[in-house]
Amino acid sequence: MGLLAVLGAYIVLSLILAPMQYRYIKELKEMDKERRELGLSQNEYYEKMGFESQQMHYNVQGNFLFIGANLFAEAVYKWKHRRK
Repeated sequence: MGLLAVLGAYIVLSLILAPMQYRYIKELKEMDKERRELGLSQNEYYEKMGFESQQMHYNVQGNFLFIGANLFAEAVYKWKHRRK
């Protein structure tokens, strides 16, 4: 019963965090477009970022709590932006 409660809480937390992660993913896609227009590699682009921005990206992408929300938000983003 305890494991089920933890899993349920994690799913609820992921659904709550998903809108924030969706906005983050949308911003990443826009940043990637900007990076390509500048002709920079991904490493060069991230090296030009400020320390605070680098830390924010690291924490958002590497935090265990965001994995479910990231997967859900990425699926919604791909569904909304699929090619027709």
